Amino acid sequence: MLKRSPYFLLILATCLWGGNFVAGKALVLQIPPITLATVRWEIAFLCLLPFFGQAAWRLKHEFLAHWKMVLFLSLTGVAGFNSLTYIAVQYTGSINASLMNSATPIFVILITWAVMRERLAWWALPGIGVSIVGVCWIISQGDLSAILRLSVNQGDWFMLVAVICWALYSVGMKRMAGKFPASPFLLVQVIVALVVLLPSSTMEWAIRAPQVAWSPGLVSGLFYVGIFASIVAFLSWNKAIELAGPQRCAGFLNFIPLFSAIFATTFTGESLQLYHFIGAFSIVLGVYMTNRAMKKQVRPFLSK
Repeated sequence: MLKRSPYFLLILATCLWGGNFVAGKALVLQIPPITLATVRWEIAFLCLLPFFGQAAWRLKHEFLAHWKMVLFLSLTGVAGFNSLTYIAVQYTGSINASLMNSATPIFVILITWAVMRERLAWWALPGIGVSIVGVCWIISQGDLSAILRLSVNQGDWFMLVAVICWALYSVGMKRMAGKFPASPFLLVQVIVALVVLLPSSTMEWAIRAPQVAWSPGLVSGLFYVGIFASIVAFLSWNKAIELAGPQRCAGFLNFIPLFSAIFATTFTGESLQLYHFIGAFSIVLGVYMTNRAMKKQVRPFLSK
């Protein structure tokens, strides 16, 4: 059934990632961001290894043959995106960060056009422009002149780089679709990412070693981001990309702000501002316009 309809996988992944923005915002108050990303993927590694370690080992020669793409995906989607997201939510709200993430479909379309040489119709450009205006509206908090003064929240800029990393990851996953089983492939990406993250987190901890107040809430938050927002969400997203392609899946990322706003207003007391609604509407409108314009260039959603 999932092979015929990846909708459930996409909704599940975006719901879990919506919670990740809120959980990350709370966790970085006690654990530095790179260390948090490292702990997250250490938990995922320990969960994946007993089940898929042997399968990954048997495929080691195939992974080595594609080492450049494995490294690229590990750095952009596993290490880069998550570390940058946790850095971003130190300075900006989880709602803001998740809304910024809604711009990912535009970057996926542009990167797919540039890298995979899929034709970009000129009538898709207005939609791209509308979404970019929405991104600028959010990071400037409704004052576009702030973009020119560069007096914007630095967390929003970190989130913008994170969004580009995730777009690159999504396009890269499409290029690797079908080459490896999903779970062993994710395990290898996690291992490579940890090779990068562990030294970085060690340096971060040496510079900034906070006193962590361990509690059931902190531990449950770590397990949430390590298992549900990592293993479950990533496997769901990657399988959906394999089935439907990055451009179609990218549009579903607009559900993340919805779930994030629900979780944030329910559990953390964050409030939605008018510029959030205006920027989000502009982003979603732009994505809709672009997808409509590119419908003829994208293969049918259920072609696999």
